[in-house]
Amino acid sequence: MITSRQALSQLEQAILGVRRDEDRLTTMLKSAAEETTRLRARQAEAFKALARLRLDALQANQVTGELDTAERDALAAIEKGKAALAEITAKRKALIDALAGGEKSLDAQAERLEEAIDAVDALADRTKARLADDAAWKAARDKVVDIEAKAAAAAEKADQAEKDLADKRKPYDADPIFTYLWQRGYGTSAYRAGFIARFFDAKLARLVDYDKARPNFYMLTEIPVRLREHANRLNEAIATAKSALVALERKALEADGVEALEAAAATADTTRKALADELDAKKAELAALDQDQGALLDPSGNAPLARAIEGLAAALAREDLASLHREALETPTPEDERIVATLKEIEPALRRREAEAEEIRRTATELARKRTELEQSRETFRREGYDEPGGRFSNGPDIGDIIGGMIGGMLTSRNLDDAFGRGWSRPSSRGSGSTFGGGIRFPSGGSSSSWSRPSRPSAPSRPSSPSRGGFRTGGRF
Repeated sequence: MITSRQALSQLEQAILGVRRDEDRLTTMLKSAAEETTRLRARQAEAFKALARLRLDALQANQVTGELDTAERDALAAIEKGKAALAEITAKRKALIDALAGGEKSLDAQAERLEEAIDAVDALADRTKARLADDAAWKAARDKVVDIEAKAAAAAEKADQAEKDLADKRKPYDADPIFTYLWQRGYGTSAYRAGFIARFFDAKLARLVDYDKARPNFYMLTEIPVRLREHANRLNEAIATAKSALVALERKALEADGVEALEAAAATADTTRKALADELDAKKAELAALDQDQGALLDPSGNAPLARAIEGLAAALAREDLASLHREALETPTPEDERIVATLKEIEPALRRREAEAEEIRRTATELARKRTELEQSRETFRREGYDEPGGRFSNGPDIGDIIGGMIGGMLTSRNLDDAFGRGWSRPSSRGSGSTFGGGIRFPSGGSSSSWSRPSRPSAPSRPSSPSRGGFRTGGRF
């Protein structure tokens, strides 16, 4: 068994861990990209030296000038991107470190909130025990119980009458003459007809003995209506009686000092909510940095860098440079042997670096996918109200294993969401004091809704609980 906050903390720590892994890959990818550009620049320098050695001055100037421009643009773009990426990396590290510390603070504040709510529950238990022999309280409680019993009996009678009506009215509904006269309101003040119609309607009425059948059918249809109205009035009386009981309990709680404890709970909840909002803002900022960093690391998404690298690659792919290379390979001289050796050294290193960068990019993409899965489960956790103070998960080890499986790439957010749904239990399992006196109230007269969520279909709130927001804990115990 683990608390809701512990489960959420496991999830948050897993997300931060994946982010740190992403940052390590980012550093590796940046290094590979920079090395690739440096290798291309060395390649360009070698070709420029080869051009100056083997071409005439005019042609050599043309070739080296184009390579100079492409090389300069590529190096400038990589340096600009490097500076921008370094700034983003520093911001990301600061945010991730702040989130890690903030999550610990949020855990501590959530624990303080739990303790404050427990203190209110404990006081309510003591007050409840004190009122156990109080005549006024017992009378108010017994009145609620009595009306509830009567309401249940009335509802049962109404249900039976409605069921009987469905069976017993069939002969009446099957008689078209009776149905016609009933719909016309024959025999009542609502009946309107001319002389001729009245004459023939009277004959039809005598034919089916309508004067005797109508009162019977009227009683048959009217009894369920009256019984249902009576049951509804009793339900309203239950609400009134419960309000009186809750008011009596609340007065006793206030006499025992509950308001100070509620104020402490309200303060703890306000602080917790402020911390959570602050962390959410940091997470949003981190998500924006993710996009900026992704664009810088992906050459296709970084237009200036992409153009510079394409320009350098195009300059190096010139046909005359390829011819120079072939010629230098076929007829090596002492002067160009060193250049040819440099080019031979650069080519496999360049291929390795490009392959390495692509592999790192694929790994980073997969890590980002896993992080997205974890973040989706985090949103489900909050949307379903699993972070409600006092919530528990009976399958804590399973949750940890599934999170590990998601990081390993074998499981998805659906598996984790299913585990959350199976293992979670509401804080209504707290002490019986939590349902005493209408539940915890905040000094402002309102109630905290910072963590409250709509009831989930799998765990509906009990009908007997009065409607309250925030720390809803019900009516009588």
